[in-house]
Amino acid sequence: MRQSRSLWATVSASLVAIGLFPIYTVFFLAPDFEKLLVENTKKEAVQLASYFSTFVVEKDEDLKTDTLPTKLLDRLRSLQGGEHLIRMRIFSPSGEIIYSTEPTEVGHSNQEAYFKQVAASGTARAEIIPKHSKSLENEIVPADVVETYVPITRGGRLLGVFELYHNVSRERQELNRLIYRSYGTLFIMAAGLLVLVLFSSAQAHRSMKERARVEEQLRLLSFRDDLTGLYNRRGFLALGEQQVHVANRDKKPMMVVSADLDGLKEINDTFGHQEGDRALLNLSAQLQETFRDSDVVARMGGDEFVVLSVAGPEDDSGSMTLRLRERLDEYNRQGSQPYQLQVSIGLAGSDAKAPDAIEQLLAASDRVLYEEKRRKAAP
Repeated sequence: MRQSRSLWATVSASLVAIGLFPIYTVFFLAPDFEKLLVENTKKEAVQLASYFSTFVVEKDEDLKTDTLPTKLLDRLRSLQGGEHLIRMRIFSPSGEIIYSTEPTEVGHSNQEAYFKQVAASGTARAEIIPKHSKSLENEIVPADVVETYVPITRGGRLLGVFELYHNVSRERQELNRLIYRSYGTLFIMAAGLLVLVLFSSAQAHRSMKERARVEEQLRLLSFRDDLTGLYNRRGFLALGEQQVHVANRDKKPMMVVSADLDGLKEINDTFGHQEGDRALLNLSAQLQETFRDSDVVARMGGDEFVVLSVAGPEDDSGSMTLRLRERLDEYNRQGSQPYQLQVSIGLAGSDAKAPDAIEQLLAASDRVLYEEKRRKAAP
């Protein structure tokens, strides 16, 4: 049972793992890769802004429209129309646009909270804006972009802010392809693993069922007599203890009937051991026919048989003994075997008010049996 639970736990864990792959991809893997893309673009923007700052910061004063060096303007114009850097703005500390790749924007002012935070903190900020979404400046972007703001400082003093729009559509497409390719690979691997787990689980389950079947057979064999199929001594004692416990609890009397086959040695010596085995089989069949299905019939070894019975109101030692002898007489009259099935019988009963253990009942019935055998042996 424990192994079966462990197998199903393994299969369930594999199914859960496969189900978690899409969740992991969407909520963890993709955001991490996207964050890495933003950080790399931010670094590139900071480096680019630092490079341009060498042209901008010629004097320790705030940037204004008429203070931008010609070298810088030439450099900025040379970058216009590129695939990667699609827009650039330069803001004064107050938020006024003093340069833009869209000349009509010059003179406009950015008073958004995020801009003021960048200006106040002096730290760069970058965010990815999906295609056809609104940028931080509330503009619809035509492509996937990383919008970056980089402060221009000297001696800890803010002189202006660079704003850069990097087109990352191609990188994002490649990133998505990489993510889903990785997911596909992981899914195939997980599916293959699941197939192996299911196959192994099925094999193990079959092995466990076979093992359980064999163990049950062995258990039955350990409680059964090889020749007659009746319970053996071990089976009788084990099952008898349970029956006596139930009878004592329900205040019902018990009876143990011991029966030995008379003349087994003579049958073996005269007709052979095969005929002796047949005699034992015939006696076991007569015992099962005589007593109830609820009674425990066992072969204790050799020619010794015993029956444990819950006695009914009509049962006493005389009636049970008589019933068995009449059954054997009827069998002997109708049988064709060259000998008579004769038994010596001993019987012991248990008082419901003073119950005995199974060993005590068995010993008592054996004493009565041996007394009868002595009487038969006497001249």
